[in-house]
Amino acid sequence: MQYIKPIGITSIVLILATLFYSNFIRANVSFAQKPPQVSTPTTNPINEATSGSIIYTLGDKSIITQIALDTKVQMNITGTINRVKLTQTFTNPSNDWVEGVYVFPLPADSAVDHLDMIIGKRIIQGQIKERSQAKKIFNKAKQAGKKVSLVEQQRPNIFTTKVANIGPGETIKLTIEYQQAVHIDNDKFSIRFPMVVGERYIPGQKIKTQANASGTIANTHRVKDASKITPPADANADRPVAISINLKAGFNVDNINSAYHEVDIIETNPLTKHISLTNTQADRDFELTWQAHKSLTPALALFTQQKGDDHYLMLMATPPADEVFKQANTPREVIFIIDSSGSMMGSSMDQATKALVQAINRLKPTDRFNIIDFDSDFEVLFDTAIPAIDMNKRHGIRFSKYLAADGGTNPLEAIKFALSSRDEDSHKYLRQVIFLTDGQVGNEQELFRTVQQNIDDDRFFTIGIGSAPNDYLMTKMAEIGKGAFTYIGDIDEVEVKMGELFQKLESPAMTDININFPVDVNAEQALGSISDLYKGETITAVYKLNAIPNKLSIRGNTANGIFTKDIAINASNNTNGIDVLWAKRKIEQMMGEYQSQYRRIDRDKVQADITSLALDHHLVSPFTSLIAVDVTPSKPSDKPLTTQIIAKKVKAAKTATNSTLWMLLGLIAMLFAVFTRKRTAA
Repeated sequence: MQYIKPIGITSIVLILATLFYSNFIRANVSFAQKPPQVSTPTTNPINEATSGSIIYTLGDKSIITQIALDTKVQMNITGTINRVKLTQTFTNPSNDWVEGVYVFPLPADSAVDHLDMIIGKRIIQGQIKERSQAKKIFNKAKQAGKKVSLVEQQRPNIFTTKVANIGPGETIKLTIEYQQAVHIDNDKFSIRFPMVVGERYIPGQKIKTQANASGTIANTHRVKDASKITPPADANADRPVAISINLKAGFNVDNINSAYHEVDIIETNPLTKHISLTNTQADRDFELTWQAHKSLTPALALFTQQKGDDHYLMLMATPPADEVFKQANTPREVIFIIDSSGSMMGSSMDQATKALVQAINRLKPTDRFNIIDFDSDFEVLFDTAIPAIDMNKRHGIRFSKYLAADGGTNPLEAIKFALSSRDEDSHKYLRQVIFLTDGQVGNEQELFRTVQQNIDDDRFFTIGIGSAPNDYLMTKMAEIGKGAFTYIGDIDEVEVKMGELFQKLESPAMTDININFPVDVNAEQALGSISDLYKGETITAVYKLNAIPNKLSIRGNTANGIFTKDIAINASNNTNGIDVLWAKRKIEQMMGEYQSQYRRIDRDKVQADITSLALDHHLVSPFTSLIAVDVTPSKPSDKPLTTQIIAKKVKAAKTATNSTLWMLLGLIAMLFAVFTRKRTAA
């Protein structure tokens, strides 16, 4: 047998050290000095990305992630219309040509109508196109090496932006504009700007999902677009956002408040305020509220606009509370549905529990109640609603305080039970269902249909809990259930906001509301009908007319009879943007028809009508998108294109190469120990 001379320990260490040094140098200079070969990833890279980061998957399957964007928000609030400009900066730090995908939230009532792609000093304006046509334009421009961006609506409150052919080290800015109506409730004016796409519970069996989808969760048979609405989230992510607001309320403002963020307020003139929020962290939604001096609180506001041959009118009216909303003695049957899923852990669960306890304590002995707790499954406190006497209320409070947040967010069966749990005495009560949740689910349409199918004469109230509740889900369910939506973002707000909700629950609503115009005026209401009105709420309606009349009348049913009010109209003012709000609400009403499973409709015709309306008013919708193309090719044809995914928040991450270095170090140490032991033994 041939004898092989053993290698000494010194030689082994030198060999391994050389290997270590070689790997270290390659790991640290390859990205900076020469571009690696890029291959198309076989798996969805976003599953490995931190929330809000850009991610590159390179040819050797190593990963680079980097803080991705700067966000600036400019709001101009004039009267009851808020015009918003959202600017996002995309920077490519790699040596590759990349495509970016960004998932971001907007208010559920936002009418998105403008896109600018800014490259250096050039501004390319976006055009509204039919959705499938916009995708074809995007793909064609991408293949031709042109810079191109595409804005699509995934939900009324979730949008995606794609940007293709960002060059190495290049920066591109995207500006998206939208407008919304200011919300009025209990004499408070408010706007909200969502800054987080929360993690969503997606029920159902997995179905085919494209490899480069922009979400962390695969599509399912119950949520067929789950991969488009589930960007990664990271509670420790760090992404500053700057917000600047010009507030022209139209009256002297008594109080300006931001409950969740510190703001700077400067009085530009007696009727204009400038509010700024600089470099705050995007870890919760931003809300701004303001009030008029008590003596100046408007009971009625009318705004008109003429555009071509069409006229538009927006009405905001607050009926006198003492006259219309006198407290009723009608006994109530109140069914509480409380979310105790994992997403509610921490302060959200504390807020929900405190709100529920406060609601139980408010019940009268003549009322009845029950509590349904849900996460992945649901649990009922009582088999059926029972009288709200002290003993039963104490039992309910004890049940509430022992709730623990865990499991998935699956409210469907709990809602079905609540709306079908009537007994032979339920008809003697005013039935009210109160739903407390952060609403982080992806199957919104399934829940809407359930409420619509089972609501009967019940009323459905929603309470959004936490830093970033799903306002689309909450407002729509309350609308279908002829109830109201309340947002509680901080535990310090529970007492005040629940008190305002109790006034609505305990007072009769104004129902069957109609706005009547002179017979020679053709008026088309955007939403088709006006929802029931509760104490502190404002009638808001937007109309398209053939002419602005000189008067109109409001009529509605109250517990004390019929309420009527005649209103004279002065058409001298011309407010921009009412046409856009009308079109947005009209599309929302038509989408309700399109998605309904209980009405026989020609869906192709409804889709064509929605598309036509969105194109006419230059709006992003489920069937239209904004597309901006730089006509000059910028990417060399011989350069590959890789994909970067941008989610809502931002956090820097390390590349995968460090693990190789630590493995080599560990191997050296192990071999050194083995040879040392053998020499000692010898």
